[in-house]
Amino acid sequence: MKEFKGVWIPYEILTDIKLNDKEKIVYSMILYLSKETDCIISNMYISELLNITKIQSSRIINSLKKKGYIKVEMIYKENSKEIALRKIIPIYKNVNTYKQIATKPINTNVKEIINNNKIYNKNSHRYKSERDYSNFDWTSLY
Repeated sequence: MKEFKGVWIPYEILTDIKLNDKEKIVYSMILYLSKETDCIISNMYISELLNITKIQSSRIINSLKKKGYIKVEMIYKENSKEIALRKIIPIYKNVNTYKQIATKPINTNVKEIINNNKIYNKNSHRYKSERDYSNFDWTSLY
């Protein structure tokens, strides 16, 4: 198995509302590990990385399978019903896996955007200093 050094969660997975947090992490791991070869990962390995039980990791894999994100192939030992290997194959649902993608740029000049009123003005009163507090009874706060 390829050495696992970390996980990068693609934007499409991060914003997918059908997946919970753990499913996003596990699916990203599967995408990373299956980049060059088939992903062969055990429930024990997932449970140790995420500090969850083997049953929880099994439920996550089954949930991803049920939702159509992965396909699971079992390879059995010869003349036996014992599982020798489990291959997890990701089904790519509009996921740009580990490639540089052009996403929405992060606004670095927020002051300029606020000054140009290009943002939603729901809280625009916060930036105004034209408030009049002369008739307010400040002692009522104490």
